Amino acid sequence: MSSIGFAPRVENEMDQLRTAYRSMNDVARNLSNAAQCVRDNDPRMAAHHIRAAEWHVAQAKQAIALIGQSKRKRKT
Repeated sequence: MSSIGFAPRVENEMDQLRTAYRSMNDVARNLSNAAQCVRDNDPRMAAHHIRAAEWHVAQAKQAIALIGQSKRKRKT
């Protein structure tokens, strides 16, 4: 679709790894916040932080999968 001026941005492997690392840091932060909410007896907010952590895990998996796919393409 570059003929209409749109070309998807291709991230290099290091950028993809940085994205995955940031997502994992977000997971750790959300789990820590969830634990604090459990100690504070706030189950609603604890559940919110756990859902956010699950979303960040999915983002990290996606970034890592993209790296694997790009490596497979280079080998063939």
